[in-house]
Amino acid sequence: MWNETYALSELPDDDETEEEVDFIDSTLDLKDGSTILDLCCGQGRHALKLSETGYYVIGLDFSSVLLDIANDSSLSNLWFIEGDMRNIPLQKNSCDAVINMFTSFGFFDDKDNLQVLKSVSSVLKCKGKLLLDYWNPYAAVQLDGTRNWWWVSDKVLSLAEVKYDYASGRLQDHRTIIDFEKASMVKSIRDMKFYTLPELESMLNSAGLRIIEVYGDIDERDYDSNSRRLITLSEKIK
Repeated sequence: MWNETYALSELPDDDETEEEVDFIDSTLDLKDGSTILDLCCGQGRHALKLSETGYYVIGLDFSSVLLDIANDSSLSNLWFIEGDMRNIPLQKNSCDAVINMFTSFGFFDDKDNLQVLKSVSSVLKCKGKLLLDYWNPYAAVQLDGTRNWWWVSDKVLSLAEVKYDYASGRLQDHRTIIDFEKASMVKSIRDMKFYTLPELESMLNSAGLRIIEVYGDIDERDYDSNSRRLITLSEKIK
């Protein structure tokens, strides 16, 4: 489902993107000219705006389709690369910060999800920061059984049905995209594991990272069971 239809139908508007970038900027509190890795950058909505503020930004994603959209930029301090988040193709200790936004963590089994965090830790400098923006797992549970549909454009309809497995803590988003102009129908499944804060903290610690702040949303409200998001700011400790 990581294609141009996703880029059109899944994302916040420009105003919310600006708010997210302001949150990233203030939360990371980096010096001018710092290097940020945007992990799972998609079509680059955060990477582009962060680079415009003066950071050196590297966007990494597994989807060549979304990266083709992201690469429509001539900024000299912005690069996009295709790669696997479990094995980030950058030099060790090369980044001042890594961001992972819009619930782009938990795609794999527990072993590989931990490997993602270890890979992040390897490219961070000592005291480098990881900002991980995640759905609140208690909110994810409440999505079980929900169904929605919306028009992506005049000719494209998106249908979504969510199923949550309580035994595994995994959520499946079953998506059907109907393109009436092309007379086509494409089905896909987004499958993700949602960890509670203690589980996530344990994984981060195993990867050499420690949580220094927790937020319930980008307005920096406290995190609780009713929060929309679970956002953790961690730093590399070794």
